[in-house]
Amino acid sequence: SIKSSLASDSVVFQTTTSSQSGSNKQPHKQLNNQTNKQLHMTKEQLQLSLHASQLKNVAGIAKGTSDPFAIVTLLANEPNETPRVLGKTEVIKNSLSPNWTTTFLFDYELGKETHVNVQVIDEVRKTSDKPMGSAVFEIGDILGSPGSVKAKKFKKGGILYARVQKAAPKSAGKLALRLRGIKLKNVEGMFNKSDPFFEVRRTYDGPGG
Repeated sequence: SIKSSLASDSVVFQTTTSSQSGSNKQPHKQLNNQTNKQLHMTKEQLQLSLHASQLKNVAGIAKGTSDPFAIVTLLANEPNETPRVLGKTEVIKNSLSPNWTTTFLFDYELGKETHVNVQVIDEVRKTSDKPMGSAVFEIGDILGSPGSVKAKKFKKGGILYARVQKAAPKSAGKLALRLRGIKLKNVEGMFNKSDPFFEVRRTYDGPGG
């Protein structure tokens, strides 16, 4: 029996062999026997998360700082497959080092090359959005990197980090937060009043984190 595991035992590749005695066994019976050599390949649901650092500001002169978001596409591996958009992240306002909280779930099969394309875009409300960079990641390469994190540099400047981990079980539970502010400082000036809001972000301690 030979076993190997990847990404915290998320994918198991198992081969079992056994021998049969007797030379009068029919070939078709040997093939149907459960003790013959078998190959079990399982799919595991993985989770992709993204963050970036030192992106180039493409907002333009006197137009502030870019508001980046990312679009993730699962690329086709077979001629009969088509690319599938997994979704897009939230927009991080006025940031060149966004740490997106949106994650993307997908099925991964050990031994099969799986590529995702990530486009980082600056959201522009009144005109067309502006591209900030794009990169293609191979999931096996990410899993084989330290901390299961892979970095890619953009031609325009900046680094995009992709992290893959085993998806949390659906029964992981919910976290409920209730927040309020007391005696906050008004930062809108003498004749205006601030409109405060909370922003909750996920943090990651690791490469690029």
